[in-house]
Amino acid sequence: MNLTIAEIASRAGCSPSTVSRALNGTAGVGPQLRRRILVAARAADSDSAPPATPRRGRPRGSLRRAGTVHIVVFRREEVEPLILSASSLSIEPLTEATTNLFFSPRLRLVTDFYRHVINGMLSVLAANSIKTIQQVRNSLADEAFLCDLHASRPLGLLLLGEPDPQVQTFVDTFGAPAVLVDILGISGPPVVSIDNMKSIALALRHLRELGHRAIGFVGSPENPSFRERFLSFCGGMLQDGLPVRPEWHYRGSGHIRDIAEGLAPLLRAKHRPTAMLCACDHYAIGVYEAARLAGLRIPEDLSVVGFDDIDAAHLTSPPLTTIRVPKVQLGACAADLLLRLVPDSRAPDILRQCEIRCRTELVVRASTGACPAEPPARQSRRGNVRTPPASVRA
Repeated sequence: MNLTIAEIASRAGCSPSTVSRALNGTAGVGPQLRRRILVAARAADSDSAPPATPRRGRPRGSLRRAGTVHIVVFRREEVEPLILSASSLSIEPLTEATTNLFFSPRLRLVTDFYRHVINGMLSVLAANSIKTIQQVRNSLADEAFLCDLHASRPLGLLLLGEPDPQVQTFVDTFGAPAVLVDILGISGPPVVSIDNMKSIALALRHLRELGHRAIGFVGSPENPSFRERFLSFCGGMLQDGLPVRPEWHYRGSGHIRDIAEGLAPLLRAKHRPTAMLCACDHYAIGVYEAARLAGLRIPEDLSVVGFDDIDAAHLTSPPLTTIRVPKVQLGACAADLLLRLVPDSRAPDILRQCEIRCRTELVVRASTGACPAEPPARQSRRGNVRTPPASVRA
């Protein structure tokens, strides 16, 4: 009985990505969970045949296609772990995102976007009995990494993470089919990304229906996806006859503490926005902290809209209104496209140059409300400070 990774995951009570890492030995999986996965695989196999000696580092059953698909997350920047306690989310110091740590429970809330996308990839690849290797890299030019990659004779590559000139050089010399996931601005390989323009239009319409006219934006234009979202924001504001004020556009660091410190003076100002539209949920958490420092309540004084709908979005207080990205479907679409590009598939040239945009939806929660009649003056540090808008501790 040949088992897929998805079937083993169902029997072991974990995700397909965890099963893949346990069987491939490419990332940290606890010994008890690894044992449960192996037992599930052996027990299911014994339902129809005597158990054979397990082959270390790969699932049972022969592959339908020769080769391995590499799933690479490219991240140069360190990450800020978000830790959920009984009463709040706390922000821990910056940490380098190594492969083992990236897939560990400690970083679950800050890396879950990638996790869900990878789960979508694995659902397709497992159904085709394709072996995968998953890793996180902070450099795509490392010689040892490149040597190992080429030596494995990969069937293909699924690359997600940060846009960077390294990505262009890397895909130009990769030598096998590759699909980029939400990495824009790179010529050559096909891309599966998000309909940023329509997504921002949904968020703006929601804020306008609540009466907001003074709206700011949070997101660095250095990221091509965020730049698309900002340009859509500008176009939507101008179409509605509303001013785009450059001083209400936060372009700085994407780290939560930096966002909070950078935005707090703006939110304390007499003339400030009544709503902030954020290029991602991580930025939105920074806005929550900035509002707390400025003595503002969410949504009574300031409405906040995020983007992505990461797992932490409904754990903030109040829960975050956000654009929900179909992360699992994003990964599944990328994996399906890659399998159409492998050498034996005779894929048409149009597939090798395509760009696919996935639709999103607006999820309305409690972080958005009616525009206040008049933006309140900032609270005095010596006076009574209003209730913090979110349970986020820096």
